Amino acid sequence: MGISGAAIILFFVLMAALAPYITPYDPIYSMGLAEYRAKPEWLANAGNLELARNMSPVTDSGFSQPSSIQSWTVTQSSSSARILWSEAEGYPGILGGDRGSGPGAILVEVKSSGAENDTVALSYPFSYPYAPMRRFGVHVAYKGHVEGVASYSIQVIVGPMNGEQFILWESGSQSGDTDWKIPKPPIDSTDASLKIRVFGDISVDPGRIIFSKPGQYAIGVRVSLQQAQGSTVQVFLDDISLRVWGDVFGLLGTDNYGRDIFTQLTYGSRLSLIIGILSAVIAVAFGLLVGLFSGYVGGRTDEVLMRVNDILLTIPGLPLLMVLVAVIGPSIWSIVILIGFLGWMGIARLIRSQVLTLKEKTYVEAARALGGGTRHIIGSHLVPNVMTMAYTQLALTVPNAIVTEAALSFLGLGDPYVQTWGKMLHDVEYYGAITEWWWAVPPGLCIAFLSLAFVLVGYALDEILNPKLRRR
Repeated sequence: MGISGAAIILFFVLMAALAPYITPYDPIYSMGLAEYRAKPEWLANAGNLELARNMSPVTDSGFSQPSSIQSWTVTQSSSSARILWSEAEGYPGILGGDRGSGPGAILVEVKSSGAENDTVALSYPFSYPYAPMRRFGVHVAYKGHVEGVASYSIQVIVGPMNGEQFILWESGSQSGDTDWKIPKPPIDSTDASLKIRVFGDISVDPGRIIFSKPGQYAIGVRVSLQQAQGSTVQVFLDDISLRVWGDVFGLLGTDNYGRDIFTQLTYGSRLSLIIGILSAVIAVAFGLLVGLFSGYVGGRTDEVLMRVNDILLTIPGLPLLMVLVAVIGPSIWSIVILIGFLGWMGIARLIRSQVLTLKEKTYVEAARALGGGTRHIIGSHLVPNVMTMAYTQLALTVPNAIVTEAALSFLGLGDPYVQTWGKMLHDVEYYGAITEWWWAVPPGLCIAFLSLAFVLVGYALDEILNPKLRRR
């Protein structure tokens, strides 16, 4: 029984320790990994469901090498423009925003000998094999340098190869800038301004209109240059990418924010172990202290401590915790401390009853007769004899702490900045996802198995350390 419990605990300890290596995502801030409430990939595979997967069809959106340009179809209105690969430039990213793509970019350069306009278009063909698309986003970074009287503008175009092309965004006239820019707001099919600008209707679904059926599509960028005689225009393009959010993702799918549920489950083991063990240590330590002094000192000290104990035992624990958490604030550390300081009463009574028996033993009376003080007798004679009970109670208190935290989080009183198993169950209930069992069942099973593991270890320790239960 003890070995089985220890094996389950070891499994969750390894899950907690290896969480950053098991999954690369953040349990809270990695939103939009796939479409919201996406199904697990294995569920779609087992049922042969034709559900869309995450796609990023542009293989080298950062133009990391000269050959990257070969995948693009380039058309231009005149021969005066040059299309080059620039190693010196590259979109570095914006602090706190979009990622950078590193060195490498496309350079569109025009040197004018007379008044003329030029247009350069880059198009990347790809195949979309699924049903109408639910959500997509396009990213592009650009930077311009103008010498003389000239300007340029940029358009982002997406559509079927042999059908209507949709201009999703255009920069307007630019006179040159030394800094990289990206579209603001981001080009996303869920953006209301994009729906109104392109389709004139906020209620439309751009993905279902543009990507109406499986087929061949293309993403393109069109650079329009207006120059006067003697001017030079250089436009750098980088990180031209298309992202398609899929309907399936990972081992357990995604939640209402597109976050990976498996990541939440993995990182939740860390918090459950921390909350359970630390709360149990606080409860056992406080209960041990109260039980020792109450049982050995006796008299008014015993009476006062036990009456306080009785009062706290009569107060329902969960409602009291709910009130205290609401007043103090729902942080993980406040929850750990509150669960610990409200879980010592039963332990104190057990320790006290044991101390009442031990203090009448002959060796305790002999120590007292030889001049041993209260501190010496408690530390040298009573504590070693009650520690076996303390170890057992420690193992048996951890499951209660884990379940209590899960109950608080389920009721919406957990720390909002961490994702625990209880918070996962709260999200399932809050968003009405009870029928999506791959989201609802795993956290419940993890709470049950981890609690069961500590119970098994506690019972095993009781059989090993308690002489009355020990098997000979």
